[in-house]
Amino acid sequence: MISAAQKIHATASLNRSRWFASQPESLKQALLARAQTSEIAAGQWIYGSGDELNGLYGVISGSVHLLVTASGQETRLLEIVQAGQFFGQAARFGGGPRLVTAIAGERSTLFFVPHQALREIAATQPDVWPNFTELLYGQLAAALILASLALSLPPRLRVAARLAVLASGFGSTGKKETQLSVTQSQLGEMTGLSRKTVNTHLRTLEDAGIIACDYARIMVHDYRRLRAKSGMEFLL
Repeated sequence: MISAAQKIHATASLNRSRWFASQPESLKQALLARAQTSEIAAGQWIYGSGDELNGLYGVISGSVHLLVTASGQETRLLEIVQAGQFFGQAARFGGGPRLVTAIAGERSTLFFVPHQALREIAATQPDVWPNFTELLYGQLAAALILASLALSLPPRLRVAARLAVLASGFGSTGKKETQLSVTQSQLGEMTGLSRKTVNTHLRTLEDAGIIACDYARIMVHDYRRLRAKSGMEFLL
């Protein structure tokens, strides 16, 4: 259980998520009533690849890094889950163990609804599972975009598309600014580009007024223009 003040803070943050904001109030309140929150330090382990699926996570503040183990046991940064976004899955949809490792990218506050609590919600709201399918679909769409980035896009489009993917979980489509917790080095790792190349293309976007770069932060001023620059409007 979380306090009334924690509920207000969690709701304000998670309503930035396109998925959460679109859900009926009855489901939002059911999730908030059964949620747990936790403060975790930068670098703290949340779950590992191969762990059993145990529930749904959201980021209230901070950010979470999702890591994948490549060939030769090399670990690569796959995604950075921003404040206001969700990650993980309900066990009902997983079909197997977790595929990635999740660690805190910075000091963060997490929102967690255990699988048993999700089942309790479904018992009182029988039509609720399709709502979680929507979230899973969004995660799969993001994975498809990441695969496309790796296979086909030139560097200029790759940087814009990667930023657009990081921002795409929010309901904002250009009316509000979105702050992303990401460094140029992390963008380079996620796009397979050098930091110098990433910096060049970020400056182009910044000069166009689409983004603004700060230390370990990138502010997206115009999501619609960023999406247009990515060449992947049909997926984002």
